Amino acid sequence: MASPNSNEAYDFALFEPKRQQEAPREKSNIIELPQEKLEQNRRAKIKPLRAVSTFLAFGVMISIVGTMVYGQVQLTELTENLNAATKTLNESESVYTQLQMKSDSQLSLQTVENYATGKLGLKKIEQNQVEPISLSKGDKTQVVQSGEDENWLTSLWNSILQLLS
Repeated sequence: MASPNSNEAYDFALFEPKRQQEAPREKSNIIELPQEKLEQNRRAKIKPLRAVSTFLAFGVMISIVGTMVYGQVQLTELTENLNAATKTLNESESVYTQLQMKSDSQLSLQTVENYATGKLGLKKIEQNQVEPISLSKGDKTQVVQSGEDENWLTSLWNSILQLLS
């Protein structure tokens, strides 16, 4: 009789026909690939024309990017210079306005009148001090330049100015 601890009653392999045991194969690390897969996996040959054209393309792209970066740097510097000049201009305009107001206050008609009457002892003009004069309508003056004391370079310059005007 079978022992109670054995599992033989459940081992169905005992009732199956016996197979011939195959000899275990040795595992090899060699993988055989078809010829077309070998051709696909081979390392591509370096083509000099393709390498040079790729190098030139990268060179052109790098130079374009470098030019754009350089342009942006210059634009930033010019913008900073423009902002500084604008700030200086605004400050100068403010100083000019302050000085103009100070000058206007010192040279106002009332200030000049007070100075003339107070310090210089002058009086305002009265009607009896005014004498009208009249000029005849035919009197005119005209300045004529003599051409005798000019050298040839001055006369050439004057003729060019006359042509341009």
